Amino acid sequence: MPPKNWQDFETLCLKLWGEIWNIPHEIEFNSDNSQGQQGVDIYGAVNGQYYGIQCKNKKLNLIDGSSNRISIGDIRIEINKAKTFKPALSKLIIATSLPKDQKVEEFVRMENTASVNDGLFSIQICFWEYFERKIPEFQKVYDWYLKNENFHRVREMSVTFSEGKKLMTYQPKFLKTIERFTAQPKLEKISSKNGFSYTLNDYSDEQRNDILDFQRKQKEAINRMFPKIEWEQICWFNLFIKNKGQAVIEDYKLELDFEGKFDRVGAESRDSIFYPGFSTNVREYSNSKKSLWIKPSNNILVQNDSFSTNNIYLKPLPGESTDVKLYWKLLSRDFEDSGSLEIQIRPLYHKEYITHYNADIDEERITESVSLVKRDGNRTATMGNIVFHDKESDFTFE
Repeated sequence: MPPKNWQDFETLCLKLWGEIWNIPHEIEFNSDNSQGQQGVDIYGAVNGQYYGIQCKNKKLNLIDGSSNRISIGDIRIEINKAKTFKPALSKLIIATSLPKDQKVEEFVRMENTASVNDGLFSIQICFWEYFERKIPEFQKVYDWYLKNENFHRVREMSVTFSEGKKLMTYQPKFLKTIERFTAQPKLEKISSKNGFSYTLNDYSDEQRNDILDFQRKQKEAINRMFPKIEWEQICWFNLFIKNKGQAVIEDYKLELDFEGKFDRVGAESRDSIFYPGFSTNVREYSNSKKSLWIKPSNNILVQNDSFSTNNIYLKPLPGESTDVKLYWKLLSRDFEDSGSLEIQIRPLYHKEYITHYNADIDEERITESVSLVKRDGNRTATMGNIVFHDKESDFTFE
C-alpha cells in the first residue's frame, strides 16, 4: 500500500530514485518559495544533468467511494511549471500513488515526444505499480518502506459527524416571495359595514388603486406596531474524533477547511456575564470565515479514546442548494492524517404570493426572491434571546 501521508510518499520517492539514479546522497527536496517549486518536489544531478520528480500522493477513493484519478489537466500544469526550473531539466518524473490510467499514460507519451522534439526534457509517469516492482530491487529502500508502513499502520484517526456519518444533509427554511405585476384587477371581495359585498371590478381604476394603496399602508402600519423578527437559518453540528489505531496520539490539533458556497463558519459563543463558565474547543481564525481549528482540552488521545467538539455552525446563503466539503487535517507530534466530510444544503421554501396592479403595465411579469422568514416574536430584555409567538407549523415548507 502507498504511504498514508504526502511527506512519507515524497521521502519514498527521494530514497527510491536516489538508488535508481545512483545518487543516494546527492538527491534533494526542492525548497518552496513564493512562486512555488516550479513543478519539482525532488531534484538531483545525474551525469551533469538535472533530473526532477513531481510527487502526487492521492487517496485511492473519493468520499463517494468512487476511484480517484490524476487528471490530464494536473499533468499539463506540472509540465508547464517544470519548464521554469533552473537549471533546465533533462528529465521529469511524475510519481503518483494511484494505479495505472491508460489515457493519462497515452497523454504523457505524446507530451514526452513533443517535449524532446522541442529540445526540452523527457517526461515519464510512474504509477504505484512501478513502485511495487522497483522497491524490492533496493534493500535499503525496501527495509525503510516496511518499517515505515508498520509504523503508520498502528496509527489511525477517525473524524465523523454524529453516528459515524461522513455525510449530513441540512434543510434551511426560507421565504420565497413570488410577485406578479399586472394591469388586470384582482377579483377580490371587500366587505362593507352594511353587509354588502363588492369586487374591485365594481370600482373605477382610480378607486381600485386607492383601495389597494390603503390595504398596503394598513399592512405596513401593523408591521411597524408589531415588528417581525428574521428567523435565522444556521446549520449546527459537532465532530467526533476517535483514535482507532494502536498507538497514543500526542500534542495534536485538528484543522478544518470548508469549501463551497456559504456565508461563513464559526464556533458557538456565549455571553460571559450569563455563562461565565462557558468554554469551547473550537477556535476561529481572525482572517478567515471558511476555516476553523480544534484545540482539545486534553492533548493526549489514547487507543480507542474519543472526544466530541463543541458546537460548530455553518451559515448558508439564502436559497443556495449546494454541497460543502469539509477537509480535516490532524497534526500531532509524530503523526499526520487527513480526510474529508460533506454537508449537503437543500433549502425548503414557504411561498408568499403578492400581486401588484398598475394600469400602465402592458405585459404581465413575475419575479421571485428569497429571504429569511419573518416571524412574530420579540427579544428578551436580559439575555437577548428570541422568543417566537407563532409556531413553525403555521408555515408550509416544500
